[in-house]
Amino acid sequence: MELEIEEHLTRFLGMLDTAFRRRGEDGLPERLRQAVREAPRHRFVHRFRADRDRPAEDFDAEPQRHLAAVYSDRVLAHLGPDDAALDSTNSQPSYVLWLLHRLGLEPGHRAIEIGSGSGWLAAVMGRLVGGDGHVVGVEILGDLARRSRDDLASLGSANVAIVEGDGAAGHATAAPYDRAVVTAAVWDLPAALFEQIAVGGRLLLPIALAGGAGRDCHVAVLRREGDRFRALEAVPGRFVRFTGPGQERGVERRRLEELPFWPGIGATPTSHRPLPLGARDPARFGGAAYAFRLFLGQTEPGFTAFDDGAGEELSTAPFGLVDAAAESVAICRPGVLIGYGPPEAVRRLDAACRRWAALGMPGPAAFDLEVVRAEQAPQPGRGVWVERRGASALVWRLTLTVPPPRAGRRKTIRDRPHPAGPGTGITPPAP
Repeated sequence: MELEIEEHLTRFLGMLDTAFRRRGEDGLPERLRQAVREAPRHRFVHRFRADRDRPAEDFDAEPQRHLAAVYSDRVLAHLGPDDAALDSTNSQPSYVLWLLHRLGLEPGHRAIEIGSGSGWLAAVMGRLVGGDGHVVGVEILGDLARRSRDDLASLGSANVAIVEGDGAAGHATAAPYDRAVVTAAVWDLPAALFEQIAVGGRLLLPIALAGGAGRDCHVAVLRREGDRFRALEAVPGRFVRFTGPGQERGVERRRLEELPFWPGIGATPTSHRPLPLGARDPARFGGAAYAFRLFLGQTEPGFTAFDDGAGEELSTAPFGLVDAAAESVAICRPGVLIGYGPPEAVRRLDAACRRWAALGMPGPAAFDLEVVRAEQAPQPGRGVWVERRGASALVWRLTLTVPPPRAGRRKTIRDRPHPAGPGTGITPPAP
């Protein structure tokens, strides 16, 4: 058994090394490699499902049979006693370890993981901070918290403590923290994190996107600067949603049938025209459409992502604007813009697309992001957009400046590199 584990672990470390190189790193860092070796993943896996449609698996009953699945670069869903999936997963190893690498854990750090799940990542973090450091994991699911506590004890991880409770409250007893990890997509930043992370400390935070069904998010590395957090970098990601008060907004997509005025306008579209965004692939939105969707979510209060049964991914979900006062709807689908009711929503979407194109079609990388308390949010202004999300607010500042076009020249962005991806030849829609 030990020989088999060593073979699978060696293969696993090779997978991680390859995945890190694909992300532009010089392979798996040695400190992280050693931490993964000292906190083997199989010690934290019990009842699980490797894929949504696969049967439940029991590692403890047949460990040798499941070693290949455990030491693969895939998500494992935790199961309860009745084999129902828990609202927690053992995340894709290469991705979550790469994010952890971006956070910069050092020996002696005090760290907290909110949503510690199986305890595996907390164990890895414990190895990285060493004997002079300390890690607290907070897990709201009692069965998982107790099981992970036992697994950590059997591994001898004396510098890692698992606390059963609501992660929104953090864990004030061991604060302040030099590093913090949240392993669920957050809509509204829990107020406790403004207090419990040290000035200069870093927070790894998946930020749920509007209409992203709670899973699609920006995963940002934030640094606390005074009374706010500033993003050092961010990448797209998908995480289970963070639950609790204040986290409901932005989780679900809307069905058109749920709009109270839909029966009066939904029988026949009032406008239907080609939309260059996503036109190349009828089943998906391309990089430019993805960037415009995020821009629309940041800048337009009426932004809506629609649920038409096509799935949860942003690449397939239709989106647009709802103007409830005018009883007007504009829907973007790959290659087409459809309007229902009066033209107000379509006009607003056209205007937003022209603004976005005039700014250079910025994607997420073109914005600086701050997370602040809601009462400290600045007023929106030129190049500044504010998303109020309850107790917190996201402040987006455009860092990319584009000179205005010459007089009489149409604002057309063509073959120009920009943060959304390669040139797309998109022309803003006419008024």
